[in-house]
Amino acid sequence: MEWMLLLKISVIYFFILFLLKFMGKREIGQLSLFDFVVVLLIADIAVIGVETGDVPFYMTLLSILLIGIIQKLLAVIMLKIKFIRDFFDGKESIIMIDGKLNIKEMKKQSYNVDDLVVQMRIKNIRSLSEVRYAVLESNGEISIFKFKDFPSDEVKSKTGTAHNPAAKTDGGYDIAATPAEIYPFPLIVSGKVHKGNLKLLGLSEDWLRKEFRKKGYQSEKEIYYANYENKKLFIIETCDF
Repeated sequence: MEWMLLLKISVIYFFILFLLKFMGKREIGQLSLFDFVVVLLIADIAVIGVETGDVPFYMTLLSILLIGIIQKLLAVIMLKIKFIRDFFDGKESIIMIDGKLNIKEMKKQSYNVDDLVVQMRIKNIRSLSEVRYAVLESNGEISIFKFKDFPSDEVKSKTGTAHNPAAKTDGGYDIAATPAEIYPFPLIVSGKVHKGNLKLLGLSEDWLRKEFRKKGYQSEKEIYYANYENKKLFIIETCDF
């Protein structure tokens, strides 16, 4: 009967609402892989309970309650035992260290430079040259720390201009660049030239090849990320930790 279906939906709605309250704010504000599986499982059981009449409705509620109790117990255990917490929630991954891309960790996490560039733009960061550390959190979010967040680590050049000590010394990068001198349009990402960005900035492919060859690169395929800054080409360095 239709009224019975409406009643089931109403009951499951309030039941899951109170269950999530019991499980804690973690399920809403910090959705890890473990939490994601729990929420999906609850949703699937709820759908089966509403659409199927073969199983008693109270069994659907008991199944959802059992998942909630298991999750709550595991959450308490994970608070006390770190290796279990690391197993279920995972650990953070450092994908940029001192301004260098950690290629080994990025491959391990299946995280590419395009993903990082998108996250930078969301956080109003124009270029990887501004980033000292980037940490991929266990819930998939990325935390970014700029060079300017570490003023005590800056060193002064002969002209008194602050520079990034981890940067290349061939003039490819200047930490003191004003915002107008750093363009949020990468020219090379993951070994591929962005021709549209070159055209947008009024640059040619011949100029690009000439610039990266000056820095010792024979092909754009050797470059993970390059940007146009201070009227020069900035190429990100890489490392394997």
